[in-house]
Amino acid sequence: MKIDPVKIILEGKNLHFKKKIFLISGNEETLIKKTQGILIQKIKNEGFGEVQKNVSKKISADDNNLNNSLFYKSKIILYENPKEIDSEYLDTIDHTNTAIIISHTNLTNSSKIKKYFDSHKELFSISCYKLSRDIKKIFLDFFLKQHKIQLERDCYWFFLENTDNHYQLFENEITKLINYDKKEIMVKDLRHLLSNSDSEEIDDLFFLIFEKNKEIIQQSCRAINSSSDSYLVLQRIKFFLNLLYNAKNINEVTEIYPKYLFKYKTRFLSIFEKTNTKKIASALALIKKTELLLRKHASMHQAISQRFLLNLKKSLG
Repeated sequence: MKIDPVKIILEGKNLHFKKKIFLISGNEETLIKKTQGILIQKIKNEGFGEVQKNVSKKISADDNNLNNSLFYKSKIILYENPKEIDSEYLDTIDHTNTAIIISHTNLTNSSKIKKYFDSHKELFSISCYKLSRDIKKIFLDFFLKQHKIQLERDCYWFFLENTDNHYQLFENEITKLINYDKKEIMVKDLRHLLSNSDSEEIDDLFFLIFEKNKEIIQQSCRAINSSSDSYLVLQRIKFFLNLLYNAKNINEVTEIYPKYLFKYKTRFLSIFEKTNTKKIASALALIKKTELLLRKHASMHQAISQRFLLNLKKSLG
């Protein structure tokens, strides 16, 4: 049975699981850890006193962890990236006193065990991937309401656009917002508050794409000092490309263009007039290729980013 990690995080206290056997999978490890932690705490609150952790173990009838504990009547068994899972065996476990949480970062959606949990009527399958903008919005709205924080429209969208899509990093930024002691928060405050406080320099790189190569290289040397900066460049340029793609005419692009980026507006409209869907598709493909290069050669982040920016200039030119 599929269950959304958003539901676990935001409504976990109110959820009831008769059979406490969970598979948490995906490639977003911080969201997996968050979901795992909430489930463990919830189950412990229900009287399951012991937590046993196992790494890279086989889950089968030979598993000694299912023997009764000397100190606790009920226990939680946590398996991280087990080598093998006997799915049929899971159905034979006495769930009254045993909870099982399986965290797996190497499963594909087509894997046999993933499909088994997805379609099972009593076992739970939780898929954890990077946060989309819509999911970030759900979390942000929840925490703003919970802590009675109000953000002006420009601040609200600035926060969504300039925060990471890994759950824990995003939550860390929300915590900063919650702990901020100013009653009125402006965009300039957020620029200093968020980890990506140099985002203005990063944004400059996109708007230099029709300038001389020398200016692009100079600005990239100032703005890109780590692999994280390189990924941020790709994230921001993808954001601008999506704006270009979603606007059908000059009136629409003017309407959807963020007000807090007012100083770039003229240049953005100029870029819009020079681009088309074919050029944008080519630029998005270039971003994907660059992401793969950064994963393989993180230490060469600046050179890879500079080559990307020069190729982007050719794609959109």
